[in-house]
Amino acid sequence: MLATMNSDLQKQYENVESPIEMITSLKGMFQEQARTERYQTVKTLIECKLPKDSPVSPHVIKMMDYIDNLAKLDCPISQELATDLIFQSLPSSYDQFVMNYNMNNLTKTLTELHGMLKSAEPNIKKDTPNVLMVQGGKKFKKQGKNKGNGKAIWVENPSKSDPSPKSKPGPSGKDKCHYCNGFGHWKRNCNKYLEDLKKKKTFETSSSGPKQ
Repeated sequence: MLATMNSDLQKQYENVESPIEMITSLKGMFQEQARTERYQTVKTLIECKLPKDSPVSPHVIKMMDYIDNLAKLDCPISQELATDLIFQSLPSSYDQFVMNYNMNNLTKTLTELHGMLKSAEPNIKKDTPNVLMVQGGKKFKKQGKNKGNGKAIWVENPSKSDPSPKSKPGPSGKDKCHYCNGFGHWKRNCNKYLEDLKKKKTFETSSSGPKQ
C-alpha cells in the first residue's frame, strides 16, 4: 500500500503497521479535503453571475463544469435544480427566455439548454422593439413600451387589416368624350350616348316582335 503513495504520504505512514488504521486515517483525511472542495464549489456555483453584455456560452460551460465537479465529489444535483441555478445566474435581459421555458414546461439536458441559450443570445442582445409574433392565428406587431406605464402594446399587424375602399377617380374637365366630342365626361357617362343606346334597344325590340 505504501508503494502506491507519494513520498510525503509514505513518510507519514511508514511507521503505521495496521492497514486498517492506515485506511481509516487516509479516508478521514481525503473526506475532509473533499468536503472543503465541495463547499467551495457550491459557493462558487451559487455566486456565479453572467455580467451584462457578456457572452453566454463560456458562462454556461463554466457552470456545467462546477455541476460535474459536484457529481465527482459524490454530491450530484438534479437536472431541474441545475437548470434553475443557470437561469438565476443570467441578467434580466434573459427574463423572457426563462419565462417562456418555464411556461412551456420544457425539460432539456444542460447541453441542450446551452444550445438554446446560444441561439437566443443574438435576438436578446438586439432587443428589437418591433417583433412579429403569431398569436391566435394572426400576426401581431409588438410596439415600443409606453413611457407612462412601461407596458408593451400589442396591435394587430396593419398589413392584415381590412383595406379601406378606394374611391375611383372621375373624369376631369379636360377629358374628352369620344362619342359626342364634348369635354368633362367619358363615353359611358355621355347623356347623348345613353339616350341613343336606349333608342336603339327600343327599336331592336320592336323590330324583333312577332310578324302578322
